Amino acid sequence: MYYTAMPKDGQVIDDQTWQDLAMDDVFRKIDRAVAMPGRQVLYARLRFYEAREEELAERSRQYSIFRKEIGLREQIQLQLCRLRVSGMEWVAPLILNPFPRRPKYVWLLYVLSIASFLCLLGIALYGGLVVPALLLVLVNAVTHVSLSRNLGPYFRGFSKIARLLAVAESLSKVKGSEGLPQSGYLRGVRDKITLLRRRLAWFTVDRQSASDLTQAIFEYLNVFFLFDLQLYFRSLPKLEEHRATLIRIFDAVGSIDAAMATASYVEGLKLCSTPRLIAARRLETVEMYHPLVRDAVSNSISLDARSVLIAGPNMAGKTTFIRTIGINLILAQTLNICLARSGVFPRAVVRSAIRREDNLLEGESYFYTEISRIFEFIKEGDNGSLCVFLIDEIYRGTNTVERIAASASVLRYLAQRQIVLATTHDQELQGLLIDACEMYHFDDRVLDGQYGFDYHLRSGPVYSRNAIKLLELSGYPEAITAEATAMADRLDASQKKLDQLKN
Repeated sequence: MYYTAMPKDGQVIDDQTWQDLAMDDVFRKIDRAVAMPGRQVLYARLRFYEAREEELAERSRQYSIFRKEIGLREQIQLQLCRLRVSGMEWVAPLILNPFPRRPKYVWLLYVLSIASFLCLLGIALYGGLVVPALLLVLVNAVTHVSLSRNLGPYFRGFSKIARLLAVAESLSKVKGSEGLPQSGYLRGVRDKITLLRRRLAWFTVDRQSASDLTQAIFEYLNVFFLFDLQLYFRSLPKLEEHRATLIRIFDAVGSIDAAMATASYVEGLKLCSTPRLIAARRLETVEMYHPLVRDAVSNSISLDARSVLIAGPNMAGKTTFIRTIGINLILAQTLNICLARSGVFPRAVVRSAIRREDNLLEGESYFYTEISRIFEFIKEGDNGSLCVFLIDEIYRGTNTVERIAASASVLRYLAQRQIVLATTHDQELQGLLIDACEMYHFDDRVLDGQYGFDYHLRSGPVYSRNAIKLLELSGYPEAITAEATAMADRLDASQKKLDQLKN
């Protein structure tokens, strides 16, 4: 909800790329946050490209602090545990959006409250006030119920803001936190924190866990004297005045938790490094791997102002590899980490066309959806900003001849302007794009009658066939596999003759 409510004034990872790369799963893998503010800030960090080098360096510095200073980490975690209560997820949208304006009739609430109090007080002196008192109580009860129906969430939200402020004040006093700029900021606004906590003190009482008598007292105070409504409207001006401070306090508390979560994640990785980000079409990784694949095979690649076409059979690792590139590019530009021995990455926007489906509700076919997506790539690639495009099996929703022709033209056009990592089953594309792209491939292996893959990226094109062999190993009748093999040989021979005639 923090990300949703935030202004999108920077470059964000678009929703399609986020889904294609399974970034929700990556987020859950990294998320070791103690409380909701940390979880929300961590998610927002992963959605925004961070352009400031000093901010990325600061994040890495804090990871180092939390990995080394166990005592400091435990002190902070102890305070953050106080935020592990239901409803904390609503604090972010509450403070990021303007508070409701005070209505013009607020003065009437004070009049009703005072009149009710005077009538109840005067009953002992003059019994005739019973009827007016009952009428006032009825009016106040109706007012309380009708207004609280809409403002109730704010009452509960204010109690969570007060809890956040209490934890922020405690974090500002943690010994050893002087090296954290967030703690420095919280110490600098401690007087404002105290002021805001006083304003919200009424809403911090935990009424649900209180005794029945205490709950009844609160209810009578609200019905007779409209306490919740009065204090709510009295608090609004001060909260609105300090809303920017509240947002920064939330971000300070959440970013400490997010940094600790990332540090914990990095601590458990088999291999992780700080990437080098450059403003050039260069991508170089050594032993890079996918964060979601168990016992993932590491691969390396080096591209200098070049794009790459990756060929190979199904299930060999092509799509996983370009996803690995995309995920690490995002992690490098958001958390300043990469899952590799080393990595040099361009400061580039990542766009993908991997998981594509027919949009039945809007009547869009699989092929048309892909056309629309890649046309977005073309327009973005022409605007001058540096991009990395991840394209899996381009135009696989149309016939072979047109697919190869269109694929070759589009990939060549994009590769001349941006970095493209594309996968393909079409061997013909390798020959058509040999001058525009570097050629890599994944290969299959048959060992002891078992068909499988080693998932290692290899340079150069590939011309092997595996579909018929896979049918054979899966137990298909020999009549089918033998006929398929003979037919494939004839088609290959025909294609070679055509190629010779063309030459």
